[in-house]
Amino acid sequence: MDSRPQPRTSANLWGRLLRAPLIRIVLATVVVFVAVLLAQSFAHLFRYVVPGPLYYLLFVVVSVLVACLAYVAYVRVVERRTVSELSGEGAIKELGVGVAIGAGLVIFVVAVLWVLGDYEVAGTNAGMVLLVAFANDASGAVVEEILFRAIIFRISEEALGTWWALLISALLFGLLHVGEPGAVPVALAASVLLSCAYMLTRKLWMPIGIHFAWDFTQDGVFGVAAGAKGLLQADLTGPSLLSGGEIGIEASILALVVVLIADLYLLLMASRQGRLMEPPWRHRTRPSQP
Repeated sequence: MDSRPQPRTSANLWGRLLRAPLIRIVLATVVVFVAVLLAQSFAHLFRYVVPGPLYYLLFVVVSVLVACLAYVAYVRVVERRTVSELSGEGAIKELGVGVAIGAGLVIFVVAVLWVLGDYEVAGTNAGMVLLVAFANDASGAVVEEILFRAIIFRISEEALGTWWALLISALLFGLLHVGEPGAVPVALAASVLLSCAYMLTRKLWMPIGIHFAWDFTQDGVFGVAAGAKGLLQADLTGPSLLSGGEIGIEASILALVVVLIADLYLLLMASRQGRLMEPPWRHRTRPSQP
C-alpha cells in the first residue's frame, strides 16, 4: 500500500484559480468596492448628526482608509507580498508632482478659454463648496486609482504586457463616462495619463495626485465640470467643441489635445526608463543568449 502523502488537489485548484489574472481582478475589485460601499454607508449615518464640515472630513477619511486597508488585506492574503504600490517612501513628493500636473492641465485649459472669451466668471460661492469637492474628489481619486491602476492595470500588465493593459484599463475607465458621451475621449486619454504616471513610479501616489487635482480644480475651484458648483461661478460660452458646453471642459477638444500631449510625454519617459513590460509569452519564446 502506497503510504506517500497524496496531493492536495482542492488546495492546488484554489491556488491556480487565485493566480488567474481575471479571478484576481474580480476578487480584488469586489473586496475594495464592497468595503468602501459599507464604509461610506456608515459615514452617511452621521450626515445629519455632526456639523457639515466634520461630516465631509469623516467621509473622506473613512473612504480613503478603508479603500487602502481593503486593498492591503487582499494583497497580503491572496498575492502574499508587500504592498509596494502604497509605500510611503517618496509619497509626499510624488503626490505633490501629481497634484501639480493635474491642476496645471486644468489651469492651462481654463486660461486658454478665458483668453478666448469662452470662460466668464459671474461671481463666487461660499468656501464650503471647496470642502464638499475635496471630500468627493479625494475619496474618488483614491478609490478609483486603487481599482483602475493597482488592480486592473497592474494585474493586466503582468498577464498581457503594458500595451494591452493600457487598452483594457482605458476602456473600462471610459465606461464610467458613458452617461456623458462627449467626455469619453478625454476619459480614455486621462486613463492612459494616469497609467503612465503609475508606470513611472510603480506606486499610486502620482496618479492619485493627478486624478484628485484634475477633478478638484474643475469642480471645487473653476466650476467647469458638469453639474459642479465651484468657488467661482462661471459660464462656458462659445463653440461646444472648444468649451465642452454643458458637459464642461472634459468634453472640450482643447482638453483632449492637452491630455494627449501629456500622455505622449509621460509614455516616452516611461519607455526611456525601461518601465514598459512585454507580454510574458515573449520572454518564453525568446531564444536564450549564448
